[in-house]
Parts: sequence; structure tokens; C-alpha cells
Amino acid sequence: MTITEQNRPRFYFALPRLMSRWRGGDPARAEKNSAEAWAAGIASYIISYLFFATLVPLPIPWWLNAIVLIGLAFGVWLFWLVMLYLNSLVIRLLRSVGFIRELPDRYAQSILVSATATAMACSLLTSDSWITEIAALWIIAVIMNLTAAAILALRSGRRA
Repeated sequence: MTITEQNRPRFYFALPRLMSRWRGGDPARAEKNSAEAWAAGIASYIISYLFFATLVPLPIPWWLNAIVLIGLAFGVWLFWLVMLYLNSLVIRLLRSVGFIRELPDRYAQSILVSATATAMACSLLTSDSWITEIAALWIIAVIMNLTAAAILALRSGRRA
């Protein structure tokens, strides 16, 4: 591999890989793109924060609401720590029963985290505020990425 091939952008998510393929690039998966990791992590955190923020009762004083929302930021972080641990137990259970034996932990964890965030986004679609648009953007991004993964899989004849 030449130095110019090593410096070409490579992507983890299917949609940027598909767009790279359309531009003549290599659609192979890479896990060295920190911008994608940050964007996905921040987006899933925002979706979960908004989900839990909608559970805060509205008729409270503004100062108490501000304290609760600041504390909620820490609570959402703790929620994801617990969820990552529970996801690892689910993955271990699925492997012990004979499922997902060849799927690496990082991919299984990614599937469970994005499924949780998508379930939260679907729940947010019922709110009557700007939060609905954020949830819809998340769902559209997930659908576009899954569609791109299917296109890459069908085009290459193997798992994308």
C-alpha cells in the first residue's frame, strides 16, 4: 500500500463509504476516523438527553428546572455506562446460546447502542416541539446508513 493510499479517507459508517465508492474511492471499512466516532457519540448522547429531558415535569420553577437539566447531563452519562455493561452481558448471553459468534464485540455493541438511541428517537417523535425534528433527523440518518450498507453488500457480493 502506497503512502497516498494510506492517507485516503476511510470510513466506519456505510453511508460515507458508499459516497466514497461513488467518487472512485475504496469502500472498505476503516476504524480510524475519529470525526465519525465523535459525531455518532454526541448524536446518541443528545438523543438520549432529550429523551430523558422530556420526562422532567414542566410545572416547576425555572431555577429548579435548570438544576435538574444540568444534573440530567451527568445522569445520562451514567445511564450509558450502565447500558454498555448490560449490553456486554446481552452479547455474552447471545454468544453462549450460539448467536453472533463471529460478530466482533465492537460491532455488536454498536448495534445495541444505536438500537437503544433509535428507540428513544422514535419515542421523541410524539413530542410537540423542535425535539421531533432532532429525532426525525436521527431516524433518517439511521435509515440512510442501513440503506447504504445494503447497497454496499449487494454491490460487493459479500458482507459490507
